[in-house]
Amino acid sequence: MTYRNAKPIEWTPYKGEEVTTNITIKKGKKYFEKDYYYDKANVEPKGNAYIIGNGPSRKGFNLESLRSTGQTYGCNAIYRDFMPDFIFSVDAPITQEMYKNKVYKKCIHYAPSLEVNRYPKKHCGINNSDLHLIPNNPHWISGSVAMWTATVHGHKNLYFLGFDFREYGRNQLNNIYQDTPIYGHRDSDTVFNGWLSQFRSLQVMRPDCQFTFVHDNPPDYVQVSNPAANTGRFRIITYKEFNDKVLNQPI
Repeated sequence: MTYRNAKPIEWTPYKGEEVTTNITIKKGKKYFEKDYYYDKANVEPKGNAYIIGNGPSRKGFNLESLRSTGQTYGCNAIYRDFMPDFIFSVDAPITQEMYKNKVYKKCIHYAPSLEVNRYPKKHCGINNSDLHLIPNNPHWISGSVAMWTATVHGHKNLYFLGFDFREYGRNQLNNIYQDTPIYGHRDSDTVFNGWLSQFRSLQVMRPDCQFTFVHDNPPDYVQVSNPAANTGRFRIITYKEFNDKVLNQPI
């Protein structure tokens, strides 16, 4: 789905959904096993939603300072340095690493249905998993799914930190965990186009939300074609402004 095809969605509390838990093929025909997933997180929004990417621009920022004014959403290897309230993984290798390190015991770990059904062991039942199902999964990349889930939780004020896109040049991985286990090398390609399209789609789908991008040197294309910008729902602020005007204000 491109953002030009996105449609506004009315927010409703998430209770659960029917999902595919297994696919088998017999005599060339696919058979889908389904189950109903009951939401066991029952999240209520508190303060702001801080969605944390793994771009180098957030290096040196104290992520712990976010906890007093809102809820934190992170993805993938962020757990190695900081444990957010909610963490997301969509790929099998990093999900396996996170499960091995028992991340699910320290925060709410969201993953796609096939991964949720895999832990603690395959076919144990999706409602018996240690992981949580990404609600109404749009099948986006992990950072975008974190944004999406924050809106599903009912947050209206979303702040984005550490989302750097291709700031360091084309065909270069822009991630503080590059060259570490699971991640690619410095010259690996990024998913820039998909991320930008998904971010713009979210702005259309959630017209009741405010989107604030925190960055000291934002790439020019972050400000281009943002659907929320025309309605005053999108802004860019520096880390100093973020500290002074957001974190130091009572909720």
